[in-house]
Amino acid sequence: MISTLVDLFRSFYANNDLPNAEAIARSIHSTVPGDPISLQFLGLAYYRSGRILDAVRIFDKILPKQVFPKRKAALGQAKANRPATPNVRGGSAAAAFYREVTRTDPELAQVWYDLGTTLVDLKKYELAVPAFHNSLVAQPDSTRAMLALARTALRVGDLCRAQDGFSRLQAIEPNNADAYIGLGQVYRKRRDFATARACFVRARLLRGDHAGLDHLASRRKAA
Repeated sequence: MISTLVDLFRSFYANNDLPNAEAIARSIHSTVPGDPISLQFLGLAYYRSGRILDAVRIFDKILPKQVFPKRKAALGQAKANRPATPNVRGGSAAAAFYREVTRTDPELAQVWYDLGTTLVDLKKYELAVPAFHNSLVAQPDSTRAMLALARTALRVGDLCRAQDGFSRLQAIEPNNADAYIGLGQVYRKRRDFATARACFVRARLLRGDHAGLDHLASRRKAA
């Protein structure tokens, strides 16, 4: 039944049928009482249909620790790609629902990505981090989810997850300037200023911005 409900929500949302998506989110929440993810999906349906205050009321009820377990591994490692849901048993309805909504599926990835951007718009960054994470679980090769996750993790001070995300993006797209800028920001916060500077210089070169680089080179020669 949970699988069917997830498929219905995914389909209605993909077709922008928000009233039915909202109804299915309510049905899921009734089927899995107390589940915070179905509440987030309901909040997303509210937000996308213009019911901003109703969406905010939903999101205000959810704590970050309810939707994201304590980090135990790096993003690039298998265990971090699919963390266990917090405070639920492996065979419970909540765990089954989590497995369904994070299975490999581009439409589910889009739901999670839209949820993340919605939460960023509402400045609920700690809730946005797990949303972008789950988007990446549902579509592991999504570079936009990697970047969004890394940037949001950096914003909330999760330097390990931010560095993992930017590094993963850089490994896939070696000429992605945003990845180097993000890594530079991470290293600067870690007070590794030499590595941070190298990342920023690399980003400027990739963007074709040579302003200041000639001056930097002349200073090095003078030294």
